[in-house]
Amino acid sequence: MTKGEVALTADFADHLCRHQARLYGYIHCLVRNLNDADDVYQQTALILWKKFPAYDPARSFFAWACGIARGEVANFLRSRGRRRLYFSDDLSLALIEAQAEMSDDELEDRRAALARCIGKLRPQDRELLAECYADSDAVPEVAARHGRSPHSVYNSLRRIRRTLFECILRTVAADSRPEWAR
Repeated sequence: MTKGEVALTADFADHLCRHQARLYGYIHCLVRNLNDADDVYQQTALILWKKFPAYDPARSFFAWACGIARGEVANFLRSRGRRRLYFSDDLSLALIEAQAEMSDDELEDRRAALARCIGKLRPQDRELLAECYADSDAVPEVAARHGRSPHSVYNSLRRIRRTLFECILRTVAADSRPEWAR
């Protein structure tokens, strides 16, 4: 390897390491099954490595990587025939823009708030979240196990997401206030 190739490899590794968690999180937002997200992340990392010589360092690496990841997610969804629930392209773009605008500290604050807010949920709501997201079971399977309709489970998930969203906003706002104002 030449010195230039070594420097390019080190530069790529540095960028990927700094943004790995955010990039994986972005992919996981679009592909909620962990195994599928792992596969898409690995494929994305390979494409990023191949295309890195064309990367413009004046641009955000994370935004550039998300653009490539979005293409890989689209390829994955086409190959899978949309068997599972995934977000629309418009929502995907909104997620990219919102995540690209947040600093790592802001994202970490939100992750910490999410963990605390999940802990405040009723046990049955936490269980439903785990079954639908962490275990990556499809909603109809979860609904059947609980003797509920899929529509009912979707409504519960919508309510839980709204509750978590509001809790995260309150928690982040409270944590950002000065100590004397709390």
